Amino acid sequence: MSDRAIEACLEAAVRFRPRGAGRTIRVAATLLTCAEAVAILNGMRMPPEAEAAYRHVNVHNPRCPLLFHHGRQAWACPPGLERHPVFGINWAGAVLMCRHIGARLPHVAEWEAFASNNDPDRLYPWGDEAPTHERANYDEYLGGTSEVGRFPPSELGLYDLAGNLCEWCADPYAPDETVAHRPMERVVKGGAWSKDARYLRIRSSRGKWERLGTTTIGFRPVWDD
Repeated sequence: MSDRAIEACLEAAVRFRPRGAGRTIRVAATLLTCAEAVAILNGMRMPPEAEAAYRHVNVHNPRCPLLFHHGRQAWACPPGLERHPVFGINWAGAVLMCRHIGARLPHVAEWEAFASNNDPDRLYPWGDEAPTHERANYDEYLGGTSEVGRFPPSELGLYDLAGNLCEWCADPYAPDETVAHRPMERVVKGGAWSKDARYLRIRSSRGKWERLGTTTIGFRPVWDD
């Protein structure tokens, strides 16, 4: 990814200090888009995935928005998907891509803090009102992802904190405080285009095997100031 593109990502990021934290972080205003993912993968010189199995990008899923052109030796996305959030990238791939732009995945506590604007009692990123299809992309209403920025942002200026795609977090998944975390599972937050309204709640979490790149999970980089 070019230096200018990295600067543009940082310029669009929102500065935020989670409650009780000693320092400010910068949060990407949107989920990482397909165009941004292509730029990062090509900047990393990420090789094509093997025919038998994938390491980071699930190109074996027919809905995967990322393609490797062997003639050009470069990644690309189909026209019209540039502003859609990227999916099909597993947890390790998301970590690598974040590192390439000097970022990382958010921890669950950070994600819940910026999704609620430090209000632990808030139900949804917009407040306590019930979800509607004017507020978020969920419950298969659109049948797939939507462009980032289509739905209203949170009061902090963050988009798609509820719906569109779930978001990888850094933390291992533990169903509750009495159960040890499940090996190889990571927390995902925020609901998705195919999930029902209960997953849009800020406190709702799911565990997904970190090896999988699915059609419902993307990611949002954060930077440490």
